[in-house]
Amino acid sequence: MNNLTLMTTFLFLCNLLLNKIQESFPQYSRTFPYITGLLLGLLGIGLMFFNVSAPGGFHLDLRVLAIISAVYMSGRLAGGISLIILLLARFLLLDTSNPAGLFIGTTMLILAFVLSSLLFDGKHNYSWRRWAIIVECSMVLPCIPIYLMYNGTIVLPFLLVMFVYTLGGLFTYLLLTYLSRSNRSIYLLKESASRDYLTGLHNPRAFEAIFEQKVLHAMRTHEPFALLMMDIDHFKSVNDTYGHSAGDAVLSEIGELLHHFVRSSDDCARKGGEEFVVLLHCCNHEQARQAGERLRQQIEQHVFPLPDGQQLRITASIGISVFPDRSAEELLDQADQELYRAKNEGRNRVCAAGI
Repeated sequence: MNNLTLMTTFLFLCNLLLNKIQESFPQYSRTFPYITGLLLGLLGIGLMFFNVSAPGGFHLDLRVLAIISAVYMSGRLAGGISLIILLLARFLLLDTSNPAGLFIGTTMLILAFVLSSLLFDGKHNYSWRRWAIIVECSMVLPCIPIYLMYNGTIVLPFLLVMFVYTLGGLFTYLLLTYLSRSNRSIYLLKESASRDYLTGLHNPRAFEAIFEQKVLHAMRTHEPFALLMMDIDHFKSVNDTYGHSAGDAVLSEIGELLHHFVRSSDDCARKGGEEFVVLLHCCNHEQARQAGERLRQQIEQHVFPLPDGQQLRITASIGISVFPDRSAEELLDQADQELYRAKNEGRNRVCAAGI
């Protein structure tokens, strides 16, 4: 019970910590395997020290499940880190005078890492059959030589050990599956709350939060960023001529174009109606003007398919402002003013503050 209680508490806390890091510091997502490996390695050490003595001289603990959980949660690298930590702890912190016990313990850890690395590949992480194979082979098979050494005289203690290992493995599988699916459900809820239903881009509320974070990051790092505000030219005539379903199709296609246009470090949102906004990370004045011109040309040259089979060409006007050329408070207003200047000067053009 001590091991299961420790396992439950630790896995829940580890899950909360990783989610918090992912939400607050997404730029450090590459460190997740290292953090997971370290945390699960520490969990394994805790499980070793809270072992339970069983009849027949057995000591029960579930340290092997820490390695399996690390691979399940963050891949082979995390499992390898946990394995190294537990092997060092086994040799440095526990009694090494019993060669049989040392051999069994080491074999269980290595088998757990090898089998979980081979059988977990992302799409099969939810397979209880694979989990059962890993648990039984890594936790049960190494104990069979001990049983044979006693010529079968410790049947009940041996069966007790097998039962506890199997029960612990099943419990951990159910717990990790629950946490994984809960994380996925929460992610989908957040995405649906922050995405525009038609274009898949960020909605205005999400954009406000992203914009605030971008400003704080730029002020801290002194990196410039650009804001592009774009409006589809004569969009009302599209709805009036072809119908609102055609207008929705155009907006959806614009969302696809913007999604492929921006880099992974950039953000784009539908600000409302036919108006869109793009945040270009680490982008100065000239780079922003060139990016705006590329976007304008892509839209002008793109053929927009309509629901009734017709094809349509449209244009867009773009206004640009750049931080720190403009303060954060002026940035949106300046981009909006440049957008209206582009429309007043004939549409289908890019206007930037200072030009």
